[in-house]
Amino acid sequence: MATRKNWSISALLAGFAIGAVVPLFWGILGMLLFNVPERWFSRVFWRAVYLTCPFWVIGGGKALILMPLLNGLMYAALTLLITQAYRSIRSETPEH
Repeated sequence: MATRKNWSISALLAGFAIGAVVPLFWGILGMLLFNVPERWFSRVFWRAVYLTCPFWVIGGGKALILMPLLNGLMYAALTLLITQAYRSIRSETPEH
């Protein structure tokens, strides 16, 4: 039972870490692609940004702290939901 709990905590921490890094990734990529012409690639890029980092709309200096924190918490919550659903499905499946 302890291993399952450790696995859950590890999964939550991994989800938080991935979510916290996503705004950094998009910010760096956005700076590198700053002068890309406004075409389909630009639209796809910004849709991907807002889909994977909905807190991108936060502006000002507070965004430097809030965006990774909130995105990390959202990814950790999604990880928790996915692991709970996986466990629920797995526990209902009869073992052969």
